[in-house]
Amino acid sequence: MTRTRYTLDDLGGELPERALLAFVRRLPANSELVSELSPNGGWSRTEMLLARICEGVETSAWIESCKGLRKSKWPPRPQRIERPGVKPDRRRIGRNPIPISAFDDWYRGGDA
Repeated sequence: MTRTRYTLDDLGGELPERALLAFVRRLPANSELVSELSPNGGWSRTEMLLARICEGVETSAWIESCKGLRKSKWPPRPQRIERPGVKPDRRRIGRNPIPISAFDDWYRGGDA
């Protein structure tokens, strides 16, 4: 819009709403507005798929490097590629499985 000498102050006067909507619809995918409004944070489907492919390759290489080693000797697991607009899930549910009797009590509400 700056190339056309219009600003948002001109909206409704010299700048018709239709022209503003046409401008917004044609914004590039890496613009701030599209990044803010898009559920993918401005990343295209291709970029999202490439991130998943890279993570898969890194995980496969990690699994191969862990073969034949004791768990205490495993290298650190590869980190996920950060995606814009997607918050990482960092919570950890638990470390060890619970005994089946404790699960039954929990599942039935403790009234077993």
